[in-house]
Amino acid sequence: MKLLFVIPEYLPSSGGGIATFYRTLLPELVAQGHQVDVLVGSAFHSKQSSYQSQGLTVEFLDHLLVTKNLRKFDRYAATPELQRHLSAAWTAWEQVNGGQGYDIVETTDWGLLFIPWVVSSNSPPTVVQLHASIGQIDFHDPQLDGQLPASLIRLWEVSLCSFADELQANSKSNAQAWIELTGRSVSYIPPAVIPPSKIEVVAKSEHGLVVGRIQYWKGPTVLCEALQLLGASAPIIDWIGRDVAYRSSQTSMSDYLSETYPGIWGKKIQPIGTFSPSDTCRFQAQASFVLVPSIWDVFNYTCVESMAQGQAVLCSEGAGASGLITDEYNGLTCKADNPESLASSLEKLLSWSDAQRKEIGRAAQQTVHTQLTPALVAQKRIESYQRLMQSGKYPVRPNAWLVDAVSPGKPLATPLSFLDRLPLRELNNYLLKRTFDKLMRRS
Repeated sequence: MKLLFVIPEYLPSSGGGIATFYRTLLPELVAQGHQVDVLVGSAFHSKQSSYQSQGLTVEFLDHLLVTKNLRKFDRYAATPELQRHLSAAWTAWEQVNGGQGYDIVETTDWGLLFIPWVVSSNSPPTVVQLHASIGQIDFHDPQLDGQLPASLIRLWEVSLCSFADELQANSKSNAQAWIELTGRSVSYIPPAVIPPSKIEVVAKSEHGLVVGRIQYWKGPTVLCEALQLLGASAPIIDWIGRDVAYRSSQTSMSDYLSETYPGIWGKKIQPIGTFSPSDTCRFQAQASFVLVPSIWDVFNYTCVESMAQGQAVLCSEGAGASGLITDEYNGLTCKADNPESLASSLEKLLSWSDAQRKEIGRAAQQTVHTQLTPALVAQKRIESYQRLMQSGKYPVRPNAWLVDAVSPGKPLATPLSFLDRLPLRELNNYLLKRTFDKLMRRS
């Protein structure tokens, strides 16, 4: 088969879940005899040079063309981020000539990259891989200054994904979420994972470990409250990951946690920064145990990476990877967004003997090796592509209103004319406040 992947990130980027997903899968598809071409880019992707590696041809989005195409979406000038996402999605479509000559196209829900492929009636059969859409992320961690574009994006995602040729998810929980949102069937195929090389641990740490952004939906508030419940028996837990904004660009998540949980954040939970992938693996191998306290997470690779290291992992049911865990056989789970459940499960994990933790860690390793082996996962995906080629495009098409709302249009003579509808006094006051805030940040 001749396969085209239109995705927002890929090597040399290595930190995101989408890049992690495809960097293992795509070379394996090549190894099984298929041609694989990749177009990488999104609304805010940095410019990089195209390359060939591992049998793949990797091309990057033309950002000069993305900027030029912004004028085709002048009607969304009030929401510049949304305008740029649409421009990037349609620029990607242009750059690969609408997928002409390919048997199957695969794209993602993130970044609205799927839109041109869904609204087109003559593109190749297309898989929309459900990694974590902009709308999903905002729903679980809303930004107060981005509610307008977020609401529009959620409406478009739900409406248009219901017309996709094929929807796929890499966790059962996310598949179920999109079944409920769209009323469509969603195929579940787990991700391919190459277990890291076994790291010889000279001395185990006495600390637990969380690996993930310091972000609301990654569960730091739930963990803080769980450790408060445990009181003096609460263990010390290191947290590896970068800090991000909370609710607005003016507040970081870490600052919010320090203020809200002063006895826990920075004391019982110790943020220790970010590290290279190899150093992070070493931390995972050395930790006393690993926690995944996510309120919500489409999958969560740190869970399976830690399982592959033979670790005892306590994973929230909010993370899709929890579907791989059978309690007290190859790990432990707790209810999502439930400090009491997390505290209770953590007490149980801490009560295990070293021998019990090792036995559970060995079972966790075996789970990763048997269920997520790249050759097996790639074969399942090839079979799904073959079925899609036989069935063809989804027979029901989106209506003309919906197609028009997300398609390129003519540039407007005055893109900012929507400001004429706002009171001049409010505009002046806001402009003065914004100017003052900007000057204060520079000083």
